[in-house]
Amino acid sequence: MQQKINVGKINYHKNSLAHNTPATSSPAEGGYVHYKEKVEGHKIKAESKSFKDYFSQARLVWNSMSSVEKHITQAFCFQLGNVKSQSVRQQGVDMFANVDEGLATTIAEYVGVNRPSGVQVPVTASSPALSMMNTPKYPYSLKVGVLIGNHFNGKEVKTVIGLLRKYGVFIEFVGEKFGTVTGTDGTKFKVNKTFLTTNPNLFDSLYIVGGSSGNETRFSQDIMRFVSEAYKYYKPIGVATTAHTYIKATEKNNLLGVVFAANNPYFGEEFVSAIAQQRFWNRK
Repeated sequence: MQQKINVGKINYHKNSLAHNTPATSSPAEGGYVHYKEKVEGHKIKAESKSFKDYFSQARLVWNSMSSVEKHITQAFCFQLGNVKSQSVRQQGVDMFANVDEGLATTIAEYVGVNRPSGVQVPVTASSPALSMMNTPKYPYSLKVGVLIGNHFNGKEVKTVIGLLRKYGVFIEFVGEKFGTVTGTDGTKFKVNKTFLTTNPNLFDSLYIVGGSSGNETRFSQDIMRFVSEAYKYYKPIGVATTAHTYIKATEKNNLLGVVFAANNPYFGEEFVSAIAQQRFWNRK
């Protein structure tokens, strides 16, 4: 028996997999009937024609996105790629064609359906305000993971940590185990995260301090794992004088957004500036 329920205007239709069910109840079945009240005429339930313009705003946003932001295409491919029904995947691609034909074609090729049959809406305008690339860049409230062991350069690290806090950067000390790490001059920091209990993706930036550990091999491997993830996702990285061995320039990278403390009197300021930038998309 076909189920009918009394619902408002919800996006159940068109539903090709469930034959447009559940469906709204008709007035004869006890469904909603809008009350007509005489004012200077009749008050009715109606919608402006603009409510049927589903794609102009989406097209405006797409036009306004930078080339980096248009990598959201991968997210669309991921979502439709997890849909089992080829028919629904095709419908999704045809819908995207209303926003951008090129975008829809790319998705179609990825998810194994026909090229889209629709045509994008005729909107050519764009707005800088809609692109995150134009967002003001500040270091405040961003989180830096400090990868640290014992026997670090206390004076250097304490100065950098103080500068980060001055600019409102949140700091978490990540080490081999919970407890206190001590620098060569007696400076102490409390480790509040370990390589096991946190993840490099939870930080906006990394400050590699290094140092010594009870298990040097494992310590180095953990640091390299964190550095690799942060570098892969274009995040800024600060490198203390005791940590230069963890990341080096090669023919395969250009180290954009990686700031070294060695022989650099402006390291703190440059690192803060890199943190504010958040991503270095031209990094190789």
